[in-house]
Amino acid sequence: MGVIIGCIAIYIGCIAFVRTRNRVTFPLSRQLSDFSTFMVPFNLPAYGLSTVPTTPRVSKEHFPELQIIEDNWEVIRDEALALYQGGKITAKDDLPASSFYKDNRWTSFYLKLYDNPIPSAKELAPKTMALLEQVPYLNLALFAVLNPGKKLNQHHDPFAYTLRYSLGLSTPNSERCGLQIDDFHYPWRDGDSIIFDETYLHSAYNDTDTPRVILMTDIDRPLKLKFVQKGYWYFGRFFNSLFMIDNVDASHSGIGNKLGQGLLRYQSFLKSVKKKNRQFYYAAKWVIIGGLLLLIGSRFV
Repeated sequence: MGVIIGCIAIYIGCIAFVRTRNRVTFPLSRQLSDFSTFMVPFNLPAYGLSTVPTTPRVSKEHFPELQIIEDNWEVIRDEALALYQGGKITAKDDLPASSFYKDNRWTSFYLKLYDNPIPSAKELAPKTMALLEQVPYLNLALFAVLNPGKKLNQHHDPFAYTLRYSLGLSTPNSERCGLQIDDFHYPWRDGDSIIFDETYLHSAYNDTDTPRVILMTDIDRPLKLKFVQKGYWYFGRFFNSLFMIDNVDASHSGIGNKLGQGLLRYQSFLKSVKKKNRQFYYAAKWVIIGGLLLLIGSRFV
């Protein structure tokens, strides 16, 4: 019983942490089951050991090595536009980003996933790849397009051991296309960039008739303890290897993507149930969560 009470106390503490950290939050009913609540224990070391501010936005002065990317943004833009015009920036079958691809909202071209090989990236974007390789803490990168009239709804990304560095390449250059990060609005401009903590609630929107093309990357959050930093790095490499996918050869795909197709079908089933009967959906959801807590607790009694 003590274990169950302890789990409940941790759960409540995680909810409180997320809701006090963010100025803009989900409704409490959604926060109760959002994965950002359950990721707090995994992310606390990254927050507590961070050598840069744990604010929604982080100054680029903490990452001087990114200047080579800034100085060559037009080179990167030209390769991205060639890929876009050639139909290479497309929807993918990678599980973590699956919801983004719906309704042709968002398309991507993967450049880097730690040291997992992406053959098409070096072949089709060699200049960009050469620049990315000069930034030692840049471990994930892709070209990302948000199509005209589309948006990505509010969400928390799961991991705090990285920060999001994004660079505008070919954008509408309009207040009607940008990011909302917590309570801060950032409009996209060609050649401008931002570093932000993607574990804060954020969304993206393009209320124009022009596609938004950016370079989107994850960079390591610098930590005070190097062995913790290295542990997160190994986790990141392993996790992303599960969901790696080549931009051209779909057979070059991680096992997580293949196994995840069943999960996507399960999620689709749950959404259909929710649409038909919301009360039954939420009741069944909490019965399952409660059953799991009881099962976990019984193991320690």
